[in-house]
Amino acid sequence: MKTLSFLALLSLSLSCHALDTEKLADAIYRAEGGPKARVPYGILSVKVSSEAEARRVCLNTIRNNHTRWLKAGKPGSYLSYLANRYCPKSADPVGHRNWLANVSRIYSTTPTTQPIK
Repeated sequence: MKTLSFLALLSLSLSCHALDTEKLADAIYRAEGGPKARVPYGILSVKVSSEAEARRVCLNTIRNNHTRWLKAGKPGSYLSYLANRYCPKSADPVGHRNWLANVSRIYSTTPTTQPIK
């Protein structure tokens, strides 16, 4: 129950504030295993040759899906929307729930760097 309350509060705060793409990419990096990850940033959709390239793909994914979320009328929280694309519930229900909870927790406890443009 605490996790659901936390996610609801985080969703509300994200809908009222600008999204920090760098901070969210950092949260995804940590949730996907950080420096010990076999696949940096969990990028499986395209072949990447370096961690820097994986970060660029992650940032593009964040920005592109934020634009899609806005165009769709902000259905639900942005992080839930992103989780449905990054780690789809249909492909891995437990992984999806864990990804959303971990990224949300890390994102909410990391200092802000800059808002999305």
